[in-house]
Amino acid sequence: MTEEIMKGLISGIKRMEIHDGDGLRTTVFFKGCTLKCVWCHNPESIAFEKQVALFKDKCIHCGNCKGERSEKAATRCPSGALTAYGREYTVKELADELGRDEIFFKSSGGGVTLSGGECLARPDFAAGLAEALSNKGISVYVDTCGYVRREAIEKIIPYTDKFLYDIKAIDPEIHRKCTGHGNELILDNLIFLCQSGCKVEIRYPLVKGYNDGECERIGVFLKDLKGITKVKVLQYHSLSASRYAALGMENTLPDTKTSIKDMEKAVGILKSYGLNAVNGVSGD
Repeated sequence: MTEEIMKGLISGIKRMEIHDGDGLRTTVFFKGCTLKCVWCHNPESIAFEKQVALFKDKCIHCGNCKGERSEKAATRCPSGALTAYGREYTVKELADELGRDEIFFKSSGGGVTLSGGECLARPDFAAGLAEALSNKGISVYVDTCGYVRREAIEKIIPYTDKFLYDIKAIDPEIHRKCTGHGNELILDNLIFLCQSGCKVEIRYPLVKGYNDGECERIGVFLKDLKGITKVKVLQYHSLSASRYAALGMENTLPDTKTSIKDMEKAVGILKSYGLNAVNGVSGD
């Protein structure tokens, strides 16, 4: 497919991010994910098609939408009660849009982070965008769950400065319970990245009562892998519940809390395996 007709569906672009890699970053959220994590905090990025959310508490009953729940009606909504998720871009359109933030990248050591959903579920578009950004001298990080074809990873490696890689569980049954899929492909792809000389930052979303017992197994699995720059423990929250309701999706968010003490315990266990583990709440 040529660049002119190849398009990617993007659920959102978030600027001035400080949690998606080094420096100030602009994060691009691809629409569509290969996993179905029960704790997903970006429900608008799960489906591979466009969606329109209705946030009833924001509605001011202005009548501009004429009772329609459509992408067009969302453009007429002054309060944001109707929000459309999913905009199509060509590689050039998106690269040019992201290039507007170049001054902030250079001054902070930042860049663009491709996220999701799962950005590598659209490998041609993701690699094309990464190449276009790299040609502009912009740093590219790829945030991935790893549940993708090996070819997708191989295609984007040449244009990626660092991978932000999710490890949710080592035990395959726990992983399947939490995400709907096994983890053999994910672990194999991580080993491949490390053996390929890539820089990798591991992301471990800690969800009390679900995968908090996986710290030891994760430490054992990661301790001898080369290229792991950091292991960041992420605190679970349920702040996206309103988006599930607005999208008309089943809310699968666990009714649990991950405390700072839980985070510190996990960091301590991971550090005991010689890993550069950090608390995602208090430190980068």
